[in-house]
Amino acid sequence: MAIVTLPGIASAQDEWEFVIGGGVGYESKYEGSDDMEATFLPVAGITWKDTVYLSTEDGLGAVVYDDNNFTVNVSFNYEWGRDESDSSDLKGLGDVDGAPTLNLSLEYDIGPVTPFVELTRHLGGTDSLEASFGVETMIPVSALMGDGSGSRMADSGDEGPDGPAFMAGISTTWSDDKYMDSYFGINSTQSARSGLSRFNAGSGFKSVGAELGFVYPVGENWEILTMVEYSQLIGDAADSPISKDDSVLFGGVTVSYKF
Repeated sequence: MAIVTLPGIASAQDEWEFVIGGGVGYESKYEGSDDMEATFLPVAGITWKDTVYLSTEDGLGAVVYDDNNFTVNVSFNYEWGRDESDSSDLKGLGDVDGAPTLNLSLEYDIGPVTPFVELTRHLGGTDSLEASFGVETMIPVSALMGDGSGSRMADSGDEGPDGPAFMAGISTTWSDDKYMDSYFGINSTQSARSGLSRFNAGSGFKSVGAELGFVYPVGENWEILTMVEYSQLIGDAADSPISKDDSVLFGGVTVSYKF
């Protein structure tokens, strides 16, 4: 789960909304790496009637059911895989091919928190299945300051539902044996080439994580988003010789313009 606002959420008056921007991130080179690298974070998206969307974060998808509290999203995205050249620690392990993914997301609002389930089917590459379970929330700064008026905050563009807000979430991810073996397993050929011991990675919970973000609108069209994510590899993912550091880190800042 990534803490981002869905690019291009349209207002009640607009059928279409667009967003474009970018930023910079700093993250682990791969899951289990003890090295970090800076990356460019593109932001681009189109949304039609709060229902159909295409974005760099969420791919191509649609809200197929929404009764205010319970929401179902279906989308197609792309998993980029992992290249042996990403790190010297991966030498001899070969590439993990990327592939399109089919994603199903279920969310249910319970007051200020939203439990969710996300299923990801890799359509090629690892040909695997993943499932994430978690809880997320968004808290407007105005609520922390005890201002529940809402209208003044929305009008000012600086507070309220359309104003500054904190976002937070916790989650855990389960991966099947195909995914685990592709990213964390080491067969006899890979062992001979890399010098790492053979390792059989089976299905199970791969990680637990926490995320924190802060979104700050600037005027009616601009938005600044900061993000920090931390996940801890567990089970076979943590035990694999490929994992040099069980902590997976990410931090980033993006600036976007909506129109």
